Amino acid sequence: MSFGLPPSTEINNIISKKAIIEKFSLSGQERTRFDSSIHRIVISNEISPRTVNIPPGDIKNIFILKAELREEDCDPRVLSMLFDLIGQRMVIVLQCGIRCKPTVFNDILIEGEWMLQSDFSLTLEGLDLDNVWKNLVIQIGHIEMEEGNSLSDQISKNERRKAKEVQIAQLTKKMMSEKQPKKKRELFEQIQSIRNEGKN
Repeated sequence: MSFGLPPSTEINNIISKKAIIEKFSLSGQERTRFDSSIHRIVISNEISPRTVNIPPGDIKNIFILKAELREEDCDPRVLSMLFDLIGQRMVIVLQCGIRCKPTVFNDILIEGEWMLQSDFSLTLEGLDLDNVWKNLVIQIGHIEMEEGNSLSDQISKNERRKAKEVQIAQLTKKMMSEKQPKKKRELFEQIQSIRNEGKN
């Protein structure tokens, strides 16, 4: 499966799990976690000036990896380890049965959604590999870019927004179960204060 990418990008090199375990000097527990999560890892595609007619920018190569999972629930620590494996920009496509989920690391771990493998493809858009990478991250993370923001700015802003939403949800739940009117009012004011942060 080449994810809709040109045949010229296909590599299909299997990465030895033993090599990963040795490279990272994994402890017994880490080795067990890694081995129980991942069945096989393959470098599926390389996007570079050599394989596609797109010039480099600061980024010279983008690799697409397939990680075949034993079950869909994969430990984020295992994913982080895989992103550390190759010192290049990478998209890791998690596969389990007939479903897959794209993941990418750009400042933070960004995960797409599980979908049928037959429905998944990657689109290469951009005048150079810097822009191709940016558009892959946007595509996988369903990121809506706001005018004037860089990709890193937008990711940071989205993360702050998510954290704020979680905080509001927790305080709202606490407020709903609070019996004392005074404390209820304090929680309400706290929620309003968080909502108004950054508006002025």
